[in-house]
Amino acid sequence: MEITPQSRWRLRLQNVVFIVLFLGIIGLAAWLSTLYAIQADWTAGNRNTLSEESQELLTAIDEPIEFVAFVPDDAPLRQRIQESLTKYRRFKPSLDVSFSNPDLEPERAREAGITRAGQMLVRVGSRTEVVNDMSEQTLANALQRLARDEERWVLFLQGHGERDLSVDINQGYSRLNDSLTRSGIQVQTLNLIREPKIPENTSLLVIASPQSALLKGEVAKLREYVSSGGNLLWLRDPKDMAGLESLADELGVDFVEGVAVDANPELRALLGIQHPAVVPVVDYSRHPITRDLNAQTLFPFAAAAEAKAGIGWSADPILTTLARTWSETGSLSGEEITFSSKAGDRAGPLNIGLALSRDMEDVQQRAVVIGDSDFLANGYIGNGDNLELGINLFNWLIRDDELISINPTSAPDTELVLTNSQIFAIAFTFLTVLPVGLAVTGVIIWLKRRRR
Repeated sequence: MEITPQSRWRLRLQNVVFIVLFLGIIGLAAWLSTLYAIQADWTAGNRNTLSEESQELLTAIDEPIEFVAFVPDDAPLRQRIQESLTKYRRFKPSLDVSFSNPDLEPERAREAGITRAGQMLVRVGSRTEVVNDMSEQTLANALQRLARDEERWVLFLQGHGERDLSVDINQGYSRLNDSLTRSGIQVQTLNLIREPKIPENTSLLVIASPQSALLKGEVAKLREYVSSGGNLLWLRDPKDMAGLESLADELGVDFVEGVAVDANPELRALLGIQHPAVVPVVDYSRHPITRDLNAQTLFPFAAAAEAKAGIGWSADPILTTLARTWSETGSLSGEEITFSSKAGDRAGPLNIGLALSRDMEDVQQRAVVIGDSDFLANGYIGNGDNLELGINLFNWLIRDDELISINPTSAPDTELVLTNSQIFAIAFTFLTVLPVGLAVTGVIIWLKRRRR
């Protein structure tokens, strides 16, 4: 082809037009990227994408959703949390994610019900719940509980010196009351003298350590409530039965005489416990109430309980003390406490909590009997996993544990397991064979070029 001035100018014009069009296409693509987002999850099992169950749950929630992670000012940790929650914001951009340092904002953490760093507050509208981990299953369950429309009424029996929900002293239940209310549970008190009938919309009735005996008519109302399928939480301290012997028969439960003690001084020093009658529980069953507990729970002045055989209830021990504990029937003051079988002491391990269930027509009736009421009081609820145990108790008893199940996805072959011989072969190849081979190749090439 003959190059002329005209053809040269045409080639230059074509190049200019090509460059202008190329830059224009790049600029148009950049502008479109600010308006539209296209993302693809190529990981094994789509690990960075929410499951269909979680997506349906988020779509069904019309109220504002907020996640507040209470973690220290640790940039790498916050980055990991931000990345783990990105898939939620990717699906629902209106979802709000924020951080708070519990060391710098202790009042905010206390008001949110945070007991230790690393927990997260989940808020749906005005209802909140604290979770200990950020797995998709945990967050989905919390969101489903908070998004439920139906009212769940929990009644605390009053009129006999039971635990007070309104007072802030150590013996009160105000912190428990605040946590239940924030999670959307309607908490009320019930005095059977003022209101002789237990409301039909009661999801759960709580008997929290009466200090004086109930009237026979009140006990009859409680037995009628249980026999007709009502759910019950009975927190009974090791003292007088307050006239509830017949209720224990209705539930098929016997209480062991005495107070559970652990006289190990090293354990008390480790946990900061001053009294041997404050016993820890560190090993938990796979029951829905306790299977997710990770830290110890403390029970001051607790009584052991055991289920009778053949009473129509399915009984599961959920709180069992260490083997070295025992039920002390003697005095807890004065000289050092020692075990004495002759005095009637019962050797551990002791069951201080029982979960009962039975089928009633088309629904499962549930009851929990625990030989202690102090563990949920303001003075102890912040110890270990006491608060989480309390929330789990209420969630199970009002059947809020029947939530969606999400199968976690994981990458296949994330671990490479090698034998010693394989490790040696790889090391020998990379550290010896390859360097020597490269050196020999270089020498051969050098010799060939030198002969030319």
